[in-house]
Amino acid sequence: MKKFFAPTRIFIVLFLLCAGCAQAQQKISFDLAAIRQTFHKVNGLNLSTFYHFNEKLAAGVEMNRFFPVVHKEAELSAWDFDFNAHYLLNLHHHFYFYPIAGFSHTFSKEISTEPMGEALYDRFWSLNAGAGVVWQKGKWGLHTEFLYTWGHFNQEFLLAGLNYEIELGRHHKQHKEH
Repeated sequence: MKKFFAPTRIFIVLFLLCAGCAQAQQKISFDLAAIRQTFHKVNGLNLSTFYHFNEKLAAGVEMNRFFPVVHKEAELSAWDFDFNAHYLLNLHHHFYFYPIAGFSHTFSKEISTEPMGEALYDRFWSLNAGAGVVWQKGKWGLHTEFLYTWGHFNQEFLLAGLNYEIELGRHHKQHKEH
């Protein structure tokens, strides 16, 4: 049971470390998205938080939970924790394109569907690269991404979701005063 909670503890520690630095940042955003690993057709949920250092650069932590699915003769599931950076390029008014770069750590589980089948657990690191687009109107936005990872396994991911931004610190207070 301890192995199951290890990914959650890592995410909580990373989140709290980043949240402690949040007061120095201009904005923070929270994302909720559906994610699909295209090679094995595994679906999941993506939760993330990003710190916007300025209007173009953002970096943050992401947690992906890939729900169990039967593939060939095994049930596959995984937890994936990412640290990614985005560089926003304005395309038109509220529409942005962004390249993605980062790394991830994956905890995967494969359970044989055969009676008395064995369970295989795997942990590995990967490098991430990809691109995304976001339509941001006020504090709310819709985004979609394509991500490719190189590591123990090469994988492709498609992600689509919703994000919400919060202004932080002195920058937000200065705007209210004027």
